[in-house]
Amino acid sequence: MKQPSSLFVRTSLTIFISLFIFLAFAALVVFQNLISPIARQSAGDMAALMLLSAQTWVELPVEARPRFEIELKQYHRLYIAEQPQPLDKIDIHHLFYNYLLEAFEKRLNQPVIIPGQSTRNETRFIWVDIPIAEHTIQIGFPYSHIEPNPPRVLFLLLSGAAVLIFLTSTLLVRHLILPLENLSQATLQMGCGNVVAPLEETGARELTQLARSFNQMNARVQQLLDNRTTLFAGISHDLRTPISRLHLALELMEDKPDRELIQAARSDLEEMNHLIQQTLELAVGKKQARKKYQIIDLNRLITDEVKKFRLEYPAIIWSELPACRISVSPTAVQRILQNLLHNAVCYGQSKDISIGLEQQDDQVVLCVTDQGKGIPQEKTKQIFEPFFRLEQSRNAQSGGSGLGLAIVRQLCDLYGWEITVQSELNEGSVFCLHIYQGTEETIP
Repeated sequence: MKQPSSLFVRTSLTIFISLFIFLAFAALVVFQNLISPIARQSAGDMAALMLLSAQTWVELPVEARPRFEIELKQYHRLYIAEQPQPLDKIDIHHLFYNYLLEAFEKRLNQPVIIPGQSTRNETRFIWVDIPIAEHTIQIGFPYSHIEPNPPRVLFLLLSGAAVLIFLTSTLLVRHLILPLENLSQATLQMGCGNVVAPLEETGARELTQLARSFNQMNARVQQLLDNRTTLFAGISHDLRTPISRLHLALELMEDKPDRELIQAARSDLEEMNHLIQQTLELAVGKKQARKKYQIIDLNRLITDEVKKFRLEYPAIIWSELPACRISVSPTAVQRILQNLLHNAVCYGQSKDISIGLEQQDDQVVLCVTDQGKGIPQEKTKQIFEPFFRLEQSRNAQSGGSGLGLAIVRQLCDLYGWEITVQSELNEGSVFCLHIYQGTEETIP
């Protein structure tokens, strides 16, 4: 037999079958230990009363029998017929009926016949032939005495409970499985490369966490795809300008070499190589994150970088502080500091750039402050996206490649650090790197 493939059907059937088996077992226990003993006891009491009534009727004087028959009719609803009467054929399949015959046979040690039934005043009566001494007494009782049918009631209850369990389990499982079905469909859509809307984060805690994790993963995947598109578009755009200049230089040098054109071509090649190198840093950053941390003096690292930048931009304010020794990836910190200083030089309007360092209990904060035009508040997040530049001309000399701050953000994400920015228009910007201690243990 082929098993259903749907999780909804499997779970519903499992719950329904399990509960139905339990109900059937409970019904069997109730029948064997409660209904059947009560019915057998009731049949025995009924048979004893009818036998006693027949024996008493036979032993009474003839003139006292009518009074006795009236009492039986009034108090026990039993009827005695001395002579056989025409009866209708009886066809009864009833638990009490069978127990009653067993009780008569047990007390009389001989079979007892139930010849038939009759109807009086729209009341159905069952008649039993009871042999007493030399007499055969017919005693009748209303069918209402045995009309309640506990097995039928139990069966109806079991059937109703089965239907209720089926509906309840179906609705319950449907409510639980629906988020999983939505997740399955969303996963298939994501696998096909389609844009997937966020799932609703409702329901049980586990399902809510699952939906939240999927939404976060979906957002990261979409961001990676968007970054890839932006990356390729930015590379193709930024490479087009130096390539065009190289073509022009080659055409001009066909007749006569020109040292200035050769130098310009070399500058274009260096610009292209720099752009490709920064792009590769975005692509292989996770491999660099696996390098072991080293205990370094952060003041010394900052001092070395400041000396290099002061050769071209002297207006950098930095005073070396007492030793600040931390466990950190020196390559990552060096790259972040270089990009922050380069960004400050590009947008600092030739004004002073200051560097600050503060060591706290659980972190070290490195800040680079410029006095440039500032960053609009609505763009403080966009500046960390690849190839986004406030300077829209895409001139590498005036606005950089647009990858510096993107590399800063990615390195911070890889190492568990944080980069923050505070900026005021026409007053400048402050970029702060928060290096949390112990984050090397979280690097994948």
